[in-house]
Amino acid sequence: MLAPAVPGQRTLGAMGSPLAAWVDRALSLTPARAAAFGLRELAALLLPTSCALCQAPDHRLCPRCARQLVAQLHLPPLGPALRCRLELPQHQELFLVCAAGLYANELAQAILAFKNRQRVFLAAQFAPYLAAAAAALSPPCVPGEQVWLVPVPSSPAARTRRGYWPVQRILCRAQADGLIPARLSCRPILRHRFSLRPAGAQKGKSRSQRRSSGGALYAFDAARPGQQVLLVDDVVTTGATLIAAANACRAAGYRVIGAVALALTPPPSTETR
Repeated sequence: MLAPAVPGQRTLGAMGSPLAAWVDRALSLTPARAAAFGLRELAALLLPTSCALCQAPDHRLCPRCARQLVAQLHLPPLGPALRCRLELPQHQELFLVCAAGLYANELAQAILAFKNRQRVFLAAQFAPYLAAAAAALSPPCVPGEQVWLVPVPSSPAARTRRGYWPVQRILCRAQADGLIPARLSCRPILRHRFSLRPAGAQKGKSRSQRRSSGGALYAFDAARPGQQVLLVDDVVTTGATLIAAANACRAAGYRVIGAVALALTPPPSTETR
């Protein structure tokens, strides 16, 4: 049985050796905690990990970056800086978009790590904020009716490269954690049309280029015309992707009541550190 260190007793760690300090720490734990400590150390040796944001060793998300990330994500009510309105010219109407944060600093790094570096555990960090924004924006429903949460799909190329659909992954995590109210239902009804010409990534495209590729999206026809849908995306830049998604939903018979996103690209005048 592992014995705790005796107060006042000279410990191995006092000799200044990192290995001795490690032994001191192990000896100070109860048997159960010592076993867990040993397993964690073994896992760190066999499968080394680093912080998704700053690459500090031995943490998937180090305490400092975790604090910064939480500080940059917001729960409702969401202020004016986290809201915008997008226009659907074909239908002469606007719809509201709300985001949980601004796409900058640690939040931007975390989203990129989640989408492009397989740091899928970050879905658990994002899920409460995206679910709260969706619940706040969706109107109360009559009994028996639901608002559908419709994730904007990744392009086929991006989905093949990543092996998962980022927004859908966050919504699934929110659903599993019981964060989505019963009046909301996740429905991935949007798809990309098959094309022999690759669409490419949206990042780096101009507003006109993004809008010209909008016809690549379609939605399954609504079984009940007028079904309310709330679009869900990860990052809103020009808004062209959400406009294309809204047009596809409208064409299939749905009523788009708004959109929520994890992050909104700040306007050029917004100062970021």
